[in-house]
Amino acid sequence: MTHVLTIAQALLACLQNALAAPHIAPIAPEYVMLRGGAEVTPLLGTGDDECCRGLGWVRIAGKSGLLEINDPGGNGLDGCFRQRRVVTLELGTARCAPSAPVSGVPTEDQWAQAVTLMDADSGAMEEAVCCLAAMRDDLRLGDLAVREYTPFGPDGNCLGATMLIDIDTNVCC
Repeated sequence: MTHVLTIAQALLACLQNALAAPHIAPIAPEYVMLRGGAEVTPLLGTGDDECCRGLGWVRIAGKSGLLEINDPGGNGLDGCFRQRRVVTLELGTARCAPSAPVSGVPTEDQWAQAVTLMDADSGAMEEAVCCLAAMRDDLRLGDLAVREYTPFGPDGNCLGATMLIDIDTNVCC
């Protein structure tokens, strides 16, 4: 297992804890998971709806080297490439969008409840980042930077948001 996946799993454990009770609408730990790919699309099946049961995730959104080829110091004579990386992880949550009978639209109270839940999920993401930061020494992490918080939806039955964090780390040779 790579160091990047170890960091992602640590952040996942933090997010699972932050989305558990006493969160205003807890998500069971088995529905807060690692997801892969270019983006997370909550799934809908004939017997299950990831949005309406609640979904949380951590996704490895990318990693890049910190230094350019021509930086002073080069790669050294030992043949080891530069080890420092910026790892970008995405945290996300998806919930059921407000709905109403066919003859109407969602009420102001339903929207207020949905926005309050999105705010609580945002707080849980922040809590997870703080939890990860507390493990900085154990995980050999450098600086952490919270980037964009981006709401999405309503799309289909889903409403949610993602948060990106950048982590300066060492991938080890």
